[in-house]
Amino acid sequence: MQQDYAEPPEAPAPQPPPVPWWRMLRPRHVFGAALGIAGFGFLVGYLITVLFVFPSQDVAANLREVPDLVGSRVEEARRMLEAAGLSYEEKSGLHHAAAVGTVVAQEPLGGQMAQPASAVRVSLSLGPKLAPVPDVVGLGHTQAEIALSSAGYESEFVWVDAETDVGEVVDTRPAPGTPVQLPGRVQLIVSAGPPEVQVPNLVTRSLAEARETLERMGLRLGTIRQDSASLAAPGTVLAQNPRAGRVVERATRITVTVAIAPAIDEPGDTVSRQR
Repeated sequence: MQQDYAEPPEAPAPQPPPVPWWRMLRPRHVFGAALGIAGFGFLVGYLITVLFVFPSQDVAANLREVPDLVGSRVEEARRMLEAAGLSYEEKSGLHHAAAVGTVVAQEPLGGQMAQPASAVRVSLSLGPKLAPVPDVVGLGHTQAEIALSSAGYESEFVWVDAETDVGEVVDTRPAPGTPVQLPGRVQLIVSAGPPEVQVPNLVTRSLAEARETLERMGLRLGTIRQDSASLAAPGTVLAQNPRAGRVVERATRITVTVAIAPAIDEPGDTVSRQR
């Protein structure tokens, strides 16, 4: 007995992948879209220019010219703004050389245009900035000058007779702590030493120490004599003139004798002297 067999159905044909929408656009469509965007941008720019940058004559006619208020007092600035149809608004003050209460800045600037009744913001002078004079009494004049410069002051030296070391600051004008305008100038009263000085004892000191001591007391190092026969270390002061304890005038020169290393004889010189 024969059986009939049905053939299996055919498989559906594969479908092509979908085409992106942007590939379906033709060149004339792209050109038209770009042209439309450009036209829209031009229209927006035109409206901004007409309405805000270059307003119509009716709008421009209503604008008010801002008066120049810099240098005016508060009452005068208020009157000028009221006459121009503008309002007065005060910002934080500024330290300035102008008198306190004088207008030193404004926004908008004088000569610019503003809407009627709009605010003009002004800054008033608080006067010059003040700072207390630093206390530099007791410092050397060089250190004091650096300290004052760091605080915004210029230094002027005034040398006076004083019992303190030469170069030490004994006072300032104005006095320490006095408020002074910045930038300002401060006089440093500096010791030139007493008019008469007692000569210090320099013997056994090094030459560098002797020089420093004399300069601090208002004296000067004079002639330096050398002695190679001493057993002291080279550079040690062996003698001085005037002697220690004597009272002399300021700026007197003190002569000292210092030890030096003995000369080393050459072998030939020793032989010749032995002969």
